[in-house]
Order: sequence, then structure tokens, then C-alpha cells
Amino acid sequence: MDDKQLEELKKQAVVDNSALEEIMKKKITPESQMEFFEIFKESQLFMPVTYSENMFEGIENAKEGDVFESKGQIGFDINYLTDGDGNKAVPLFTSEEVMEKAGVRSSVYGLYMSDLAYMLKQTDRYSVIAINPFTEFDINMPVQAFLSLFEEPSEEQKKFLKHLTKLLEILKEHSIELEENTTLFIRDDENFMIDNAVDGVFTPNAPFYVSSNPKFGEKFKYTNILLMPKSKRILPTGPDNELDIIIAPGTEFKLQDTMDGTQNLWMCGEQPFYD
Repeated sequence: MDDKQLEELKKQAVVDNSALEEIMKKKITPESQMEFFEIFKESQLFMPVTYSENMFEGIENAKEGDVFESKGQIGFDINYLTDGDGNKAVPLFTSEEVMEKAGVRSSVYGLYMSDLAYMLKQTDRYSVIAINPFTEFDINMPVQAFLSLFEEPSEEQKKFLKHLTKLLEILKEHSIELEENTTLFIRDDENFMIDNAVDGVFTPNAPFYVSSNPKFGEKFKYTNILLMPKSKRILPTGPDNELDIIIAPGTEFKLQDTMDGTQNLWMCGEQPFYD
């Protein structure tokens, strides 16, 4: 092998996940989430592993054309992570540099995500995929959600995705800016906004339907009052709908008060969907 061929092999061996890392550093919106999944599915990431003792036996003295026969089972074990409940996570890193910054010291295996999906279909040992754990920009994904990325969507799923894509386009093109401070309402028998808030911030991951009618859903137990300051954006759907306002996914609602325990007051914050 000449120097030119060697350099070409080195170029082919370089793993570049910079596009994936850029998306992970941004606030996740439905659009960027879809982009993330598409790039992630095709990516090769680094997985911390422990190789069997005889994995590389004899390679140091190998000559061209040599054939090796293993003296026992060879392979590797995933250096998995475990949470407080005993659930196991498969750690993945976008680069060895990110892994080093995270303080993880281990041998690694460069693995295409399609190959990882094939591996994980053979076991129920792991619950979570952890991408760049112990870093500022980490993403966790249930194993079943990860495996579903490599499955052919059903006709029902295709219809839903088509509807969602169209709705997101309409939100981008036809949302209006509020000309004055506005109060909106959403009620339910579950305290879902509180239950799904993180550090007092609820962020819908899909288009969020609410009502401009103060009496909407008065039979329900929990009331969420949404304060929308002037210039925030909404999409009116028309007077024929009880839920007549659509809020863009990714919109932040910051908890202001829980009042009597059944009424929650929220203030609308950033709307990265429109950035």
C-alpha cells in the first residue's frame, strides 16, 4: 500500500458528527427533531466498550496474509450506565474528544446506528440510549423509540406525519402577533402541564391547542391560565372550534402561581419555533 492509498484510508476512517452536534446544541423543535433523527440514523458514534482479553491476540506480530483463529469466544461488552432504578443505558459519543471532556475513559467501538439497532433487537437488557452523557448537550432516548427509527412507518403514522408537516407550515406562514396582552385557557382532568414541566417550565413538543373562552371545559378539574404578552404569536383556528388557538411547539410557559392547587398561572416566554 502506497502513501496515497494510506491517506485515503485515513480520510475514510474519520468520523465527523459536527452536524449532529450542532443540532444538539440548539433548542429542540419539531423541525430540528426530525432533522436530528434523520442525521442520527445515518451516524457512526463511539460506544465505550471492554474488549475480551484475546480480541487482539497475535495482531502485534501479524504479517500480510496471516489468518487468525480465536482460542475462545471473542468480542466486547458495552460499558453501560445504570440509573437509580437499575435501568441500563447504552452510552454513545459523537467524538472521542467529547467523550474525553465528559471524563469517560474507555476503549471505544465506532458503530453505525443501524448496526446498533440490530444488536439491541436481540436483547431486552437496555432501556435507554444516552447520547453524549455527562455533557451540557446530552440527549436520552428510550430504546424502543430508537428502534422505531429503523422501522417502516405504518400508513396511519405516514398520515399523521403528513398532517403534522402541513400544520407546521401553516403555523410558520399564518401565525399572527398579538396586538395586546391576551389570556388563554386549557383545562383537563389531569394536571398535565405541571406533571410535564421541567424546573417550572412547560414546553409542548407538538402544536398545542388552547381556548380563548374563559369558560372552556369548566367541568374539568384543573385549569391552566396562559398569559400571552403583546407580540407573542398564535394561530387562530376560527370561532367554530372550542380549542380555537394553536400555540407553536417549543413555546415556553413559565409557572407563575399554583393558586388553590387546581388552577395554574403560566406566563408565555420564548417561542424558538419562529426564530
